[in-house]
Amino acid sequence: MSSKMKKTISVAIGTVGMVVLSLVLGGILVVLTGNSPLEAYMAIWNGAFGSPLKISELFVKVTPIMIMAFGVSIAYRAQLWNIGASGQFIMGSIASAAVALYVPLPFILRIPASLIAAIAAGALWAGIAGVLKNRFNANEVITTSLLTYIANYFLLYVINGPMQDPESDLSQSALMPEEMHLPTLFKNYRIHIGIFILLAVIIFMIIFWKTTLGYRINLIGQGEKVSTYAGVNMNSTVIMTLMISGAFCGLAGWIEMFGIQFRVLDGIAADYGNIATIIALLGSLNVYGIIAAAAFFSVLLCGGASMQRMTEVPYSVVNVIQGLIIILVIARDRMGESISKISVGRKEKKS
Repeated sequence: MSSKMKKTISVAIGTVGMVVLSLVLGGILVVLTGNSPLEAYMAIWNGAFGSPLKISELFVKVTPIMIMAFGVSIAYRAQLWNIGASGQFIMGSIASAAVALYVPLPFILRIPASLIAAIAAGALWAGIAGVLKNRFNANEVITTSLLTYIANYFLLYVINGPMQDPESDLSQSALMPEEMHLPTLFKNYRIHIGIFILLAVIIFMIIFWKTTLGYRINLIGQGEKVSTYAGVNMNSTVIMTLMISGAFCGLAGWIEMFGIQFRVLDGIAADYGNIATIIALLGSLNVYGIIAAAAFFSVLLCGGASMQRMTEVPYSVVNVIQGLIIILVIARDRMGESISKISVGRKEKKS
């Protein structure tokens, strides 16, 4: 067995251990609320897999957050901390809705135009952070976070102003033309053809890391000296990496807009950005790890609502479990670094 395979298996086992530990700690919290952990977790399971309708909702939920997780993982591989996935999602949603509602093109042309607009808006919004990093050495954690605030306020402006539904007093845009809705796969179910876009994204991600650009992004993640020695242009690659990351989030916004919501709404991004970040970290920035982590979180999100309805356990327990996973994953990584340093120190002493 190769050393790379051993490392992958070790990381996978450690990740599963962190998830199990977070569920155990969450169970203790459930006990403190006077409820049964077994009953609570069974309610989550039944809420996610209890019927074909509930299973279809899992796919509805997993599609945008997995695509966003892939997007942020690309930036994280280059040690670029894109915390603004929600903002890029929002800008993609607004741009695609504007094309769908106001551009006078035939529907057959307006659909791909709205898709291009969503991807471009997400990419450009993330690209701003890349330009600021190159020009002023601005920390991308701060800039992407602040850009998310701006995107949220811009969303409130457009749905209460130029894009507000003229037939309603609510903070929302008009409905998309029905001809532009993504077709559903089964009658009376919300699962739509966006799942095939997700499959295409997964295939793209598997291939991406074997391309020249994927190699350059990985080199940046190993440090400036390594990438410079290899002849990688840091400035252009930083901007390109963040733009690709934002493009994925814009695409997720388009899928959510044309597959589920059909109009721009306040809070349309929900908590997808934060969840995508957790999924990317939990999946160790690995394609297959992200798939597994996204599936797990979709179960938590869909099943958590059922848990609250079927038991006396509040939905906030799911949020606590998410927080525990973040803390434990960070602890796992820190422990791994410490163990590596100790082992290297011992080898140096022996030599």
